[in-house]
Amino acid sequence: MSNCPHCNKRLRIIDWRPNCPNCGVNLMFYGFEERFYEDAKRSELSMAGMRVGSKRAKASLAGSLWAKIRLIICIFPLASLLLPWGHLSAQLPFAAQKWQAGILGFMNLFMGNLDVIPYLRAMWGSQWSAVFQWGILLLGATALAAVLALLVLILSLFSFLSLKRMSTGVVVTSVLGMLACVGGFVLGLLLKQASAALASPIFSGALGYGALLGFAMFACTAVASFILCKNGVHVDYAEGDVERAAIYKKVKAGEIKLADLPYPVVETEATREMEAMIEKEIGGAQA
Repeated sequence: MSNCPHCNKRLRIIDWRPNCPNCGVNLMFYGFEERFYEDAKRSELSMAGMRVGSKRAKASLAGSLWAKIRLIICIFPLASLLLPWGHLSAQLPFAAQKWQAGILGFMNLFMGNLDVIPYLRAMWGSQWSAVFQWGILLLGATALAAVLALLVLILSLFSFLSLKRMSTGVVVTSVLGMLACVGGFVLGLLLKQASAALASPIFSGALGYGALLGFAMFACTAVASFILCKNGVHVDYAEGDVERAAIYKKVKAGEIKLADLPYPVVETEATREMEAMIEKEIGGAQA
């Protein structure tokens, strides 16, 4: 059983009446006004917090020209990997193979052709190692660029969590992606040179130009994110919402109690108009 909220007397199972048998207060309506105002204050603050968070999220994704541009181009670094950076070829009798350094090549590799990995590892130390070593390193550089491109996409889409931090993360990741593309292009050139020097009719390697396209796409996301990080975006908040949201954080942290706050918590033009309307209606009813 529970206690009376007024006198703290322990209520028995036979105390079924709405009034306390000790002090006589109505158990259902005792403290109703205080609870009503606490709920009203909590609603005012929590709704303002939701509005502030929603507007901030929308603005971080599409609140300015550069935010919209970044939202469009954040997929470009990953899409650029559809163009291969280069490839390895093995023209074996009845078993010709080609391993592309790109998304399509990785998809073919991991969708039922994983048995080729031990073969590539074995070719690392073979007499054709000059071609395979540069080719495998090129595959590694492409895989690194793919991971960085995926990070650019994720950080861009989640920029509403913190526009400045996420944009900084996109800038750093994009610069690393540009370096990976430069390294991949150099590895592609070395692969091409090693293939020409080996002049093997069976094993060969070729340079692709996907690394140059990837470099350009990473550069675009880096520039757009740098401008966003530097300039930010303008968010048009309703009057009093930012202040309410700040107060709500302190309430949730236990720094402020709802009972200590006035109602309305933050007075704005809208609340003043509402209070005037209520006063007018009450005055008219009394008349």
